[in-house]
Amino acid sequence: MGITSITMSLDRIVELYASRGIELQTREIDFDVAPSTLLEGLDESFDHLLIAGGDGTVNYVVSEMFAEGLDLPIGIIPSGTANDFASTIGMRSNPIEACRQVLDGVARPTDIGVVNGHCFVNVFSFGTFTNVSQHTPTLLKNAIGKAAYVVGGAVDFITMHPIPIEISSDDGDWSGDALIVLAFNGKTAGNFPLARMAEVDDGQLDVLVLKAGVVPALTAVPTFLHYIFRGGTGDVPRDVLHFHCSRMSISSSRNEPTDVDGQHGPELPVELECRAGALRVIRP
Repeated sequence: MGITSITMSLDRIVELYASRGIELQTREIDFDVAPSTLLEGLDESFDHLLIAGGDGTVNYVVSEMFAEGLDLPIGIIPSGTANDFASTIGMRSNPIEACRQVLDGVARPTDIGVVNGHCFVNVFSFGTFTNVSQHTPTLLKNAIGKAAYVVGGAVDFITMHPIPIEISSDDGDWSGDALIVLAFNGKTAGNFPLARMAEVDDGQLDVLVLKAGVVPALTAVPTFLHYIFRGGTGDVPRDVLHFHCSRMSISSSRNEPTDVDGQHGPELPVELECRAGALRVIRP
């Protein structure tokens, strides 16, 4: 759902808050302005923060909250392209219905991922297909929605390559060549259900590593399709490493770009952790 839909619904959302005796103060998020101005004037006297946007926008606000030491519950109106985290916590796609869910919901302790000091609400990743959101133009995403990821993914498929990595975690170690590495707090990436058994309040990250076979394309395609339709159900293909951990480190001899909730992530090597219950999220 695009920005236009939220803009058209904004007056109605303000009215819904007013009907509950809550004054809704609005401000626009500008990614080109220093984030320190985003929360200026806010403190714990406010009831909660209502965030309209996708995973990247939620991540942007939450990261600044942690940087500023602001402890407020958040509510989410899904209005990005995929809205993976919002979907995981049960938010409806219609902005008015989602607003009612927030107003009637309960603030629950929710896990958050941290990589090299940067927060992520849904997933940290690198490798084939994982940075599609970064190099897919916003205009294309607004025009065709989730299908834009398919277009962007075609480029990654052509250029896929093995990445030598070393993983050390509190669940064990692994080294080898990988095509994709994903560390989930949520359940989906680009709405693909790759970690269906993951929970946002279990104190753990769900980690998936797609190993590089002799012919990467022959390995990646069937395994990727397997996880779309049966991912996380216990039937894990031999080319996939799946484990849970609360802490892990990943290093590589390649300078591979990473992704944090659809935005540019830190360079390898990285240290990841799950901060259990560190964020209060208003959920149905």
